[in-house]
Amino acid sequence: MFCFSILAAAAAAACGSDEDPGNGANPPGGPNGFDNDGSVDPNAQPFDVTPADLQTITVTTGQPAPTVEYKATLNGQPIAVGWSIDRGDIGAIPKGPSTSSIFTPKGTSGGLATISAGLNGRIVTRQVFVKVVSTQNGADPNAPGESGQIPKSPDDLKAGGGVGGVGGEGLGGAVTDPAIISALGSPQDGSGQNLGLLYPYDKTFFPRGQLAPLLMWRWTTGDADAIKIELSTSSGSFTYSGTFGRPAILPSTKFTRHPIPQDIWDIATNSAGGKLPDGTPDRLTVKLTVAKGTQAYGPIVQTWNVAPARLSGTVYYNSYGTQLVKNWTALDKKGHAIGAAILGIRSGQLGPQLVVGKDSPKDGNGNPADNSGCRVCHVVSSRGRWLVTQAEQGTPGNGRSFLYDLSAADVPNSSVQLANEGVFAWAAMTQDGSFALTNSVDPSSSNPGISGASNNTAKSSFWQFGATPTTAPMSGLPNNVAAGYPVFSPDDKKVAYIDATGATKDVHGALVVADYDAATHAFTNLKTIVTPAAGERIGFPSFLPDNSGIIYETEVRPSQSDSVMVTRDGARSEIWWVSLADGATPVRLDALNGKTSGALYLPKLPNNHGAGTATDPRSSYDETNLDDSTLHYEPTVLPIAVGGRAWVVFTSRRAYGNQLTATPWQSWPPDYDTTDLNQGAVKKLWVAAIDLGAAANSDPSHPAFYLPAQEILAGNSRGFWVLDPCKSDGEDCSTGDQCCNGFCQPNADETKLVCTNAPPANSCSGIQEKCTTSADCCDKSNQCINGFCAQGVK
Repeated sequence: MFCFSILAAAAAAACGSDEDPGNGANPPGGPNGFDNDGSVDPNAQPFDVTPADLQTITVTTGQPAPTVEYKATLNGQPIAVGWSIDRGDIGAIPKGPSTSSIFTPKGTSGGLATISAGLNGRIVTRQVFVKVVSTQNGADPNAPGESGQIPKSPDDLKAGGGVGGVGGEGLGGAVTDPAIISALGSPQDGSGQNLGLLYPYDKTFFPRGQLAPLLMWRWTTGDADAIKIELSTSSGSFTYSGTFGRPAILPSTKFTRHPIPQDIWDIATNSAGGKLPDGTPDRLTVKLTVAKGTQAYGPIVQTWNVAPARLSGTVYYNSYGTQLVKNWTALDKKGHAIGAAILGIRSGQLGPQLVVGKDSPKDGNGNPADNSGCRVCHVVSSRGRWLVTQAEQGTPGNGRSFLYDLSAADVPNSSVQLANEGVFAWAAMTQDGSFALTNSVDPSSSNPGISGASNNTAKSSFWQFGATPTTAPMSGLPNNVAAGYPVFSPDDKKVAYIDATGATKDVHGALVVADYDAATHAFTNLKTIVTPAAGERIGFPSFLPDNSGIIYETEVRPSQSDSVMVTRDGARSEIWWVSLADGATPVRLDALNGKTSGALYLPKLPNNHGAGTATDPRSSYDETNLDDSTLHYEPTVLPIAVGGRAWVVFTSRRAYGNQLTATPWQSWPPDYDTTDLNQGAVKKLWVAAIDLGAAANSDPSHPAFYLPAQEILAGNSRGFWVLDPCKSDGEDCSTGDQCCNGFCQPNADETKLVCTNAPPANSCSGIQEKCTTSADCCDKSNQCINGFCAQGVK
C-alpha cells in the first residue's frame, strides 16, 4: 500500500503523453508547500530532495550523456519515494520506489524538465535544464533520419514526394578544404550578392513531427561549393552547426538548395516551442552561409515558430497526373499514361499512399481505355471514417457517387456505389458521417456532378447517410435552399454554406451560418455573415475548431472556363476569415497569402510569379504586376486545435522556392511532360497556422509551409486534414485524439503509449486528451476545444 501511494503521487504530477505541456521554462507553481525553485515552505514537514538548485547539463550528440542523481530524505534520513518526469521526450528517471534516482537525458530534445518525487500524497519538484549541442560535416548515411535524404539515383529526385519528402538533391558531403571551412566561419555580408532565402519564409509556424524543410536560396553568383547551416533556440536548449558540400548527385547543376538533416530537425523542433520565463515563445533561429571558392557570404537569418505538438490525422487530397495509378484516356504531352486519384499523407511519411482510385482497363497500346478508374472530387468526415467521391460516369455525367470506409483494412474494396446519382458531390457530412446536407453547385462547369446545377434548379436535401442513404426530416432551412459548398462545424453544432438558391450555375451568393441541433436536425439562427464584393465569389467555408470563426476563399479573378469557383484557367483567389462575433467584418489573411504589413514577402520569380510574364497553356490573362499572393484556394481546417492553434491546409499555385517554378496554371497533364521535374506543376498543398482567440478584425494567420510528402510531379489540390478513425484501448498511440476513448497513456510497464479510457488515477487530461470543460485539463492555462485539451494562446 505504501509503494502504491508514493508512485501514484509522482504519476499524478506528470500525467499525460510525452508532448511538451507548453510550460517550457516557465512551469506552474509547485504543489504541497514547494515552490518552483524547490524551496521548502517553513510550515511543511521536512521532506526534501537534493540537489535543490536548477541543474543545467550539456549533451553533445554522439557522446556519452551526463546525468543527475537526485536523493530524497525525510527528517534528514534517506526515504524511498516514487519518481517521475513531466517531459519524457527530454529524459528518463527510474520510477522507484527508491531513495535516489538518476535522471538520464535522451539527447533527442533539449529544454526544461521537472522531476517529481512523491511520498504519501506529498510532491517535491526539482528542475533540470538540458542543452543539446550538435555539429556535423557532411551527411551521415548511418543516421536513421538522414538515409532518406540521400538519393541513390536521378530517378529518386522525382519519385513520390521527392528526396526526403520535400524535393531537392539531398544532403551534401563533407567539406574537406580547410580554406572553405575557414571562409564559412568568417563570411562577408551577402546583401551585395542579393543573397536571400526563397523558402521557407521568415516567421513560419511549424508543428513538430514534420519532415525537415528544404532550404532554397538565390544570389547573384548563382552557384555554391559549400554551405553552413546553423540552428539555435532562444533559450539555448539546442544549438547546431553543420557544413555541407555539393550533393553527390549534383555534378553539373547549380547548388542552390539543401535540406536540414532530418535527425537535426527533429531535435530542433522538439526543443523549441515552449515558453521562456517572460512568457514569450522559445523560437528557432536558422542561419545559412554560402561559399563559392574560398569566399563565403551571409549569413541569411530567419526566425521560425514551433508549435509544441504534433499534427494528428491524415490529409486526403486530389491528385491529377499521379504516377501511382493509370486511369485517364488523356495522355500527357509526351504520351505518358497518367492517373487521377485520391491520395493520403500522414505526418512523417516520405510520399503519399493511394487511397481511392484504380487502374482503368488497357487498350491495345497499353494505355487506359476509359476513365472508369478515376476518383478525385471528394469530401471526408472530420473524424476520418467516411469518404465520398465522384466518378466520371452517371447522370449527370459525373454524378455517380461512391462511399468508402477509411477504417477498413482494404479501403479501395470497401466502396459502395450510392444509388442516388447527381446528389452527393461535395455533400457536407457530420463528423461521424451519419447525416449529410447536400451541395447544390457543380465541382466545375465541365464536371456536372449535381442534378439541376447547370440550369439553376438544383436544391439541397438532408439525408441519413451510409451505404443506403435515406432522406431525413429536418427543419429551419428555407424551402428549396441551394447550399453551395456546405460544411458542418467539427462539433456538429453549426453549419455554413454559400446561398446559391436560384443561381447555381453562376455562383455569387453570400456566406450563411446557422446553428444545428444534432438531436432534432433543426437549423436555427440563420445569419448572413459575408456578402461578396461586386465581381467576386466566395466559397469553401471551413470552421475553426473552437467555432470562433470561418476560413473561406475569395475569388478575385474568375477562371476563363468556369462560372463556379475553381483553381484553374487563370482563376485568382485569396484566403480570408470572418469571426463569428457580433459586428465582425471579414479579414484577408495576409500572412498566409504572402504579405506582411501590406508588403509582399513571397519571392518574385519568373513565369508569372511576379517577376516576368510567360505564356501559360491554360490562361491568356495579362499577368503583368501580379504576384503569388492571389493564388490560394479551397481551405479546410484540421478539426482539433494543436499546439494552441488551428491549422489550415489549402491549394496554392505559388512557386515552391526554386524547386517548382512552372507557370501557375500548367497542371493539365496533356499540356506538359508529367515525368519531367523541371516541368513539375506548382499546384500543391500548403499549411498555415491560425491563432485562436484572435481579435475579430485582426489577421490571425502565419506564413505557410509546403506540405511534405505530396507527390512532387503531380498537380495536387482539395486537401482534407481529418482525424484518423479512432483506435481502441490497448492500441499504440502518440496523442489522445487518436483514441476512441480519448486518452493516450503509458502501458503497464511504461514501454510505450497506448489508448485507454482514463488518465492515471482519473486525475486530469493532458494535451490532446479528452475533456468536457477546460477544468478537466491538467494545465489550467489549457482550453477544452472541440472535446480535447489544447494549449492556450497568449
